[in-house]
Amino acid sequence: MITKPIIQRPNMGEEVKEIQRLLHLHVDGKFGALTQEAVRTFQSEQGLYPDGIVGPKTWEALLKQGEEERTDDFVKFYKGALTQSRRRIDYIAIHCTATPEGRDMTVEQIKRIHMRDNGWSDIGYHYVIYRDGTIHGGRPVDIAGAHVSGYNSHSIGVVYVGGVAADGKTPKDTRTDEQKRSMLALLQRLCKMYPKAKVMGHREFSPDKNGNGIIEPQEWIKACPSFEVSELRTALRKK
Repeated sequence: MITKPIIQRPNMGEEVKEIQRLLHLHVDGKFGALTQEAVRTFQSEQGLYPDGIVGPKTWEALLKQGEEERTDDFVKFYKGALTQSRRRIDYIAIHCTATPEGRDMTVEQIKRIHMRDNGWSDIGYHYVIYRDGTIHGGRPVDIAGAHVSGYNSHSIGVVYVGGVAADGKTPKDTRTDEQKRSMLALLQRLCKMYPKAKVMGHREFSPDKNGNGIIEPQEWIKACPSFEVSELRTALRKK
């Protein structure tokens, strides 16, 4: 039996923080309008009455979901706290680092390149997936990234280490099995947090120069992320 207190707007405190963590929200301990709306959405998804009040049944569903999440691939690969951006997110953009196949690269290395060569204040991506599948935080999600020109203010940038063959030039899907699993697990979480956001590969943001409604290879600004993200979208729909 759940013995948690009933929590609703405008409560404050540790129970509110727990609710926000379970819903992957920004944790400030204040049960405001955003937390209330997130609770209502969760209740609707669970078949509960969407009153925005966290009573026994909602607590039970939240804690059950939290336990299930602790056993999935996402938790295996990412040990950080996944928080929801306070920005409006319309796109989740997938990238590659253009690192030769079999070679590692860290968040700090990418950050140094972006700051030194591009003059940016930080790494351009929000999440980086290493070759072993581990997911690492990059730029804070509340701050617009620097990864797709013209779309940064309303997007999240996800990058995997790799994307070119050992020659350092030829585009190639070099994702390891671990990277594929963790990328799908991360996107499942992000799509739940941003249900209206569209998952797209970097090259899909290229201009449709011939106006036929299809971004064709000859129109790509670059080949990044070196694989068909449409396959990921299909996998996400099946989940």
